[in-house]
Amino acid sequence: MARILLIDDNYDVLKMLEMMLHNRGGHEVLLSESGPDGLQMAQEQHPDVVVVDVMMPGMNGYEVVKRLREGPQTKEVAILVLTGRGQPVDQEASLKAGADDYLSKPVQVQTLLEHIESLLEDKPPVQAEPSAAYLLPVFSLRGGSGATTLAVNLASLLQLGAPTVLADLSPNSGHCALYLGLKPQQHWGNYLQAEEPDVSPFLLAHPSGLHLLAAPLIPFQDGWFSDDALMQLLDELTTQARFVVLDMPPVFTPQAELIFERAHRILLVSGDDPPGIQTTIATLRAMAQWKNRVLVVRNALTAGPHPPLDAIRRTLHTSAMLEIPYAQEQRAAMRKGVPLSLAQPKSPFAVGMRRVAQLLIKP
Repeated sequence: MARILLIDDNYDVLKMLEMMLHNRGGHEVLLSESGPDGLQMAQEQHPDVVVVDVMMPGMNGYEVVKRLREGPQTKEVAILVLTGRGQPVDQEASLKAGADDYLSKPVQVQTLLEHIESLLEDKPPVQAEPSAAYLLPVFSLRGGSGATTLAVNLASLLQLGAPTVLADLSPNSGHCALYLGLKPQQHWGNYLQAEEPDVSPFLLAHPSGLHLLAAPLIPFQDGWFSDDALMQLLDELTTQARFVVLDMPPVFTPQAELIFERAHRILLVSGDDPPGIQTTIATLRAMAQWKNRVLVVRNALTAGPHPPLDAIRRTLHTSAMLEIPYAQEQRAAMRKGVPLSLAQPKSPFAVGMRRVAQLLIKP
């Protein structure tokens, strides 16, 4: 499943395309009836693909494409021009403006879906700025939200672009090692007991290249991190890898605040049932000083219908929210020790996780 923005001044065409992409393709679809409005939506909603009509009043599709390519937040988005003008010169003009693909109307639903899938597969791998060190905590105040699953898959995807460390900071038997098929013979408890403050001997290597700082299998008798020890650990982890993903315990502590203060972005995992929404509202209030760094993810833990994402955004008073679809294959992937985003890279779950990863490491 991908997020697709449609820009066309013909409302009937928009609704027809929405039905095609949502009902047949399972995609989330955003609609815009003008070029300026579409550009604003692209900047705020971070679509995976923008489908643009050419013939629109005020600002035509070619100008929309050019401005998308010039925008720092939209320059990498996949763009498909869809227009009733089907001459070779129109295709050439679309590609010259910066579009990735071109289709003429009318278009068969299967053809449109195939072109969009091709654009999604061709998206560049997740990459960071050359000198950046990214600290990315994954957090939820509600246990059982699937935060560990998302942390493991996020770290695995980031490893495809640059060296990544996943740190399981659970004080009560974390599960990241289990999800990766690793035995936590070394863990952060051993690190705290070491005479020299060097984390590298305690990192476990996964076949994907990802490294894990595991949590102890049983609660560590000497307690959790002091403020100084935690800051020392973060300093060391950010010298070990370009990306550092932290699987956070579900408690709001002074140590959590220290992490949030240093974080590049914060992934806040939410459910969509009333208790989950209530917890997320309370968490966002507590994290108000870091609100510009927070990306909320609605993680679907069950199959079947869920409340509309726009309704949850309005309830939470945030536009920085994405969704990860339910994936029944998670258990099988965990048993194999291969995160689902790597095992099934074309799955809706993996597509959603790639979008999350790309947003989290935007400059």
